[in-house]
Amino acid sequence: MNHSVISIDLAKNVFQVCVLNEHRVVILNKKVQRQDLLKTVAKLEPNRVVMEACYSSTYWGREFQCIGKEVGLIPLHHVKPFVVGNKNDANDALAIAEASLRPKTVFVAVKTFDQQDLQSIHRIRDRQIKSRTALTNQIRELLAEYGVVLPISVSVLRREIPSILEDAENRLTTVARSFIYDMAAELIFIEKQIESKTEALNAILKTNDDYQRLKAMPGIGPIVGSALIAAVGNARQFKPGRQMAAWVGLTPKLYASGDNMRMGGITKRGNKQVRKLIINGARAVVNWVKDKTDGLSQWIRNLLARMHYSKCSLRWPISSPAWRG
Repeated sequence: MNHSVISIDLAKNVFQVCVLNEHRVVILNKKVQRQDLLKTVAKLEPNRVVMEACYSSTYWGREFQCIGKEVGLIPLHHVKPFVVGNKNDANDALAIAEASLRPKTVFVAVKTFDQQDLQSIHRIRDRQIKSRTALTNQIRELLAEYGVVLPISVSVLRREIPSILEDAENRLTTVARSFIYDMAAELIFIEKQIESKTEALNAILKTNDDYQRLKAMPGIGPIVGSALIAAVGNARQFKPGRQMAAWVGLTPKLYASGDNMRMGGITKRGNKQVRKLIINGARAVVNWVKDKTDGLSQWIRNLLARMHYSKCSLRWPISSPAWRG
């Protein structure tokens, strides 16, 4: 079997290129400038190129595919155990090559431009949601210093701020009213930005065949569906649904030694954002099964009768007939 492989330690301007032959012997491990990388890789005989799944790896993966190379991206935690000696580019490139040859190494597919667009919009939207959360927390904190206490709810805060600013009986000073007004305007601006990103996701998904199939599954709408498409791409790499659940970190940990074996909490491996969205979608399904009579709702109600709500929400995406289908 031919094990020859090209491994590349990515950087901004200077890249480390390592080549192993069919006997896993290093025949090349040198630095290459950015402008020379494609030409250098094209001249090398091995057809397989492996890199860490990190910053710019998707871009370079598409570039190498265009020159006829087979590309594999390896998660960082698969590479780290193979770094021997001091950390430097040469050792890192060799570790990537070694990790790529292990039988249990899981490769990440190179994203298409459509996947890249969806993922980029999601990341921008997530950052804006975090900014909104930080801003609303600060507004509530500042108002509490003047004796105005509001519940933890964005909708309540948005609704109450105008009446708070107009209330001459509260203890807000002129200066306080001014900066609360400015922060309220900032909140409105951020929410408009979040809404525009949501609309952008919806526009992309209108013509996406994968999403049209995904949305037939309860609990999956445009946000969850677009995140799945961006992260997974071609789902044929997973045979049963449980394999994908394990990939995203929803299956329980296994502790086994000799005759002792026990299950723990979920592994929380993989894409944190996708896992969070899947669980939120599952919780939405679980919340609305009370008066429904379909088979899925009855199955969930049976789960609720013997386990905690949170465990039921996790079990729905892993074990349900809809997920396996």
